[in-house]
Amino acid sequence: MAETARVTGGEHADFTRIVVEAKGIGDWRFGRANDGYELELPPEVTGYDVTAAFHKIPRDRVTALWRAPENGRLRIGLACPCHAIAFEFRAGIVVIDIHSGAPPQGSAFEAPLDPPSPEGGQDPPPPTAGYDWRAAVRAEKAQGPEPGVPLPLPTGEISLDPLRDALLAQISRGSAEGVVDVVETLPKPAAEAPVIAESPWSRVAVGELPGLRVAGERDGLGAMTADGGRCTTDAELDLANWGLDGPVVGQIGPGRSGLLSEFDDPQPEAILRAARLHLHLGFGAEARQILQMLQGHEAQDAAILTALSYLVDQAPLAHSPFAEQEACDTAAALWATLARLPDPLPRHTNADAVARSFASLPPHLRSYLGPPLVDAFLAAGQEEPARVMRDAIQRLPGPSAHEVAMMEARFNLAEGGADRAQAIASAVLAEGGAAGGEAIVTIVEAAFQGSQTLDPAVPALLETYLQEAKATPLEADLLRARVLAAAMAGDYASAFLYLPQAPDTFADLWSMAALNASDEVFLAEAAASAGQRPYVNWVLTEQVARRLLALGFPDLGLKWLGKVDASSDPDLRLLAAASQLALGDATAVLLTLDGLSSTDADGLRAQASQQLGDIEKARQFSLAAGQIETGQRLLTWTQDWPLVEAEGPSNWQGAAALAPPLADPPGGSISRGQAQAEESAAARAVIDNLLQSVAVPG
Repeated sequence: MAETARVTGGEHADFTRIVVEAKGIGDWRFGRANDGYELELPPEVTGYDVTAAFHKIPRDRVTALWRAPENGRLRIGLACPCHAIAFEFRAGIVVIDIHSGAPPQGSAFEAPLDPPSPEGGQDPPPPTAGYDWRAAVRAEKAQGPEPGVPLPLPTGEISLDPLRDALLAQISRGSAEGVVDVVETLPKPAAEAPVIAESPWSRVAVGELPGLRVAGERDGLGAMTADGGRCTTDAELDLANWGLDGPVVGQIGPGRSGLLSEFDDPQPEAILRAARLHLHLGFGAEARQILQMLQGHEAQDAAILTALSYLVDQAPLAHSPFAEQEACDTAAALWATLARLPDPLPRHTNADAVARSFASLPPHLRSYLGPPLVDAFLAAGQEEPARVMRDAIQRLPGPSAHEVAMMEARFNLAEGGADRAQAIASAVLAEGGAAGGEAIVTIVEAAFQGSQTLDPAVPALLETYLQEAKATPLEADLLRARVLAAAMAGDYASAFLYLPQAPDTFADLWSMAALNASDEVFLAEAAASAGQRPYVNWVLTEQVARRLLALGFPDLGLKWLGKVDASSDPDLRLLAAASQLALGDATAVLLTLDGLSSTDADGLRAQASQQLGDIEKARQFSLAAGQIETGQRLLTWTQDWPLVEAEGPSNWQGAAALAPPLADPPGGSISRGQAQAEESAAARAVIDNLLQSVAVPG
């Protein structure tokens, strides 16, 4: 009648289950042991088959299962601060659930099966003292060294070099981080301290070091969010291991078996198992239908699985159980990120955890969920995790879907490969299908970032796709593409007409219009946008204002420039001063250029001083700007004839000498008259020469 009990295990989100099956199970007892728990079955059960016990469970809660030789009980070794609850599922089956954390108050399973002897009986043996390694060393020193093989020990064909290199690398890293102190000589021990022989190692210990703790992810601590909340564990989101063996059509039948008992009662374990299978296959709506059978049981598991059912379908999720878990170092970061799309990624997103968890998804889920994830990380400027996820999709066997091809095109576009992106998108557009709208948007964006030349047929195609994409997320991208396509086709009038429907395209449109639009369209649109417009960078602002100044509209240019002060870019200050000078506001020119040192600034100051009538300052600023000819010309305006005669232009020096009054020549009136006539003739010749050399003002 002897029988061996079969022991199996199963892993759940927050507990580990041990199942013991034997026909001979009658009365049984379960209680605490010094290293875990122990189960006592009737004498008919003489052994335990534990060969399959760890096939489906890790060893982070239960580390060992064995039959105690002294009393035949099943011993359960634990590696966590856990407690166990045992119950009889039905005749012949005992179930033991091991949960993390402290046991419930008054739990009957916390008492040992063998209570202490009653008072007056034999006292239990005293506890043995722990191992004292220092005492062992002292004893070894007293006995002297044992004869043996001298160091280094022979290792035969086995090389210790890799181990030595690894240890040296870790010690070096610890020294660099300040964890390990490297000294040349060991400090001398105190007189009362035990003397320890020098060894090639620093410390050997059994167990944890003081201040350090080795723990599993489900030992009661677990990962937490930034605000102290709980991170959903990897075991609760392990979609890759929720499938069954064989083709999909062969998995659904066994996966849906046992949902109801013989009395049509829902079976929570079977329902959760079936829901997980459908999530593994990507059937979110079907998983939600199955979870409705729970009727309130397994609330936490159901909430997580229900959320996953929406996310695998890329459907909106109203209440996410993964809120604020983007920073977690588990798969929760992936699902929290998917739940946020299409919103921008938060700065605290754990990109490594997202990429790592994405790579572990089943292949079909990777190809379906990957493109929007890659786009989100590219939009956030995080190209490395986007590349990791892109590679995880491209490694999938079989032909790529259009969504994957468009993801690759957008990835090339983000990395500056406009030509490659345009080629991929053009191939997708030529094949037709639902991805045509995304393809033509990518073609336009690639042309805008590259050569800014476009097929003339593209604007008409955009109108067609816009009609199909009304009230869809793609409509905004198509409206932007229509504006850019019209501009690249040279139809700036239509581009500005479409702009109010795609206001975010303002800066990109003006980056082309500032250089290429006709004067009529440019002036009309610049005047319309001068008073109130979206923000654009100062380079584009300068381009528009400079063209307005060249066309004779400095007042519009100043409106585009806005407020310009000492903190503004020097080029903007120079352009603003030139516009103010064109308007005749010389005082504003000097204020705008105050503190700005350059030859261009001095040239503008010279013109402003000239407008103000300060010819001497104008001459000094012209000379400082290197405008020697202008400075000499302004010198003649000062009418300082001795200075003009000494430093003025060569054609003016002779004329400047005529400026002082003529002295009366000696002699009589006839001789004086003759001298004045000669001087007048010479002066006339000098003045004629001056008039010949000075250009007439235009």
